[in-house]
Amino acid sequence: MKDPALLKKTVQYFRDRYRIPGISLCLTDSSGEDYILATGVRNLLQDTLLDPYDHQRVGSLSNIVTSVVILKLQEEGMLSLEQTVESILPGILKEGSRIAVKQLLQHRSGLKDYLWMDVAGTKCIQHAVSSPRDFFSPRSLVRLIANHDLEFEPGTAFKYSNTNGILLGLIVEECSGKKFEDAVYQWITQPLQLERTYFPCSNDLRLPFATGHSKATSDLTDLSDDITPITDLNVSIMGTSGALVSTPAEIQTFMKALFGGSLLSQKSMNQMLVFSETDHPERFYGLGLYKYTFENGMTAYGHHSGIHGYESVTLYYHDEEIFTTVIVNQMPVGAVSLAHQLLKRNLVSR
Repeated sequence: MKDPALLKKTVQYFRDRYRIPGISLCLTDSSGEDYILATGVRNLLQDTLLDPYDHQRVGSLSNIVTSVVILKLQEEGMLSLEQTVESILPGILKEGSRIAVKQLLQHRSGLKDYLWMDVAGTKCIQHAVSSPRDFFSPRSLVRLIANHDLEFEPGTAFKYSNTNGILLGLIVEECSGKKFEDAVYQWITQPLQLERTYFPCSNDLRLPFATGHSKATSDLTDLSDDITPITDLNVSIMGTSGALVSTPAEIQTFMKALFGGSLLSQKSMNQMLVFSETDHPERFYGLGLYKYTFENGMTAYGHHSGIHGYESVTLYYHDEEIFTTVIVNQMPVGAVSLAHQLLKRNLVSR
């Protein structure tokens, strides 16, 4: 780290520049030293300062967690990535015999995204805010798309679909005989002693937490002039595709364990790190993991997320041996760009 004081000033600069409630982050330099800090407030309606250890929603970072659990099941001989969905969950999809577990992890299944399907006259995703007390079981979410035609032949293209994450959660439970949360506890949160990382059973975040804020409309398709606090979110709609709660430091602990070789075998890591093209020219996707390429020639492995009220990203710059995880309690912001700019200004010379 060039100057820890500069890091704090830089984070404050980006908070002011983007006009957001708060930023929390963990940076780990090539020596292995962590820099954990936060700036801003937990809630725009209050003056309580944001703490870097506050619980926050990290949405699609769930993909990396789910991928690790699936690969652990393969290592234990409980499933194969080449198995079809039909062979594990008979009858759940019209086209289940054409889709392999691997293609769910790669987001190359061709399945429609249940979040954009109609539920009682509005898109499913809108019910995350408008119907916080309704319960949506994983199978009911899958049924929203189960009989639709595939958008493309499985394995031939990339399209991110939250349906993949829901199906993978059901596959974990079917193959392990455990609840998804218990499998995550067994293979990730318990051995790594992650006390603030969990898939919630209720809409409420554990204390202490940072309130989410959104400038997006309820279906996340447009922007509003107003900033809306998100205090109640129906997590049953997100489920194993995006309900994960954590902190920057704990996500970073997970990423360091993953790339340090303490979670998966080398064979599993090799499978995870086979990347294919996506719908973004500078991003490639493996098994639950992006590879990002940046304008200065740097590359990083990780994932980004946007969920009602929050944006987050975790990145591992493998050539530089640097990790960074950033959570912002507002969306949309552009967390990938923000995190990379923070890193360039403080940890690298390129």
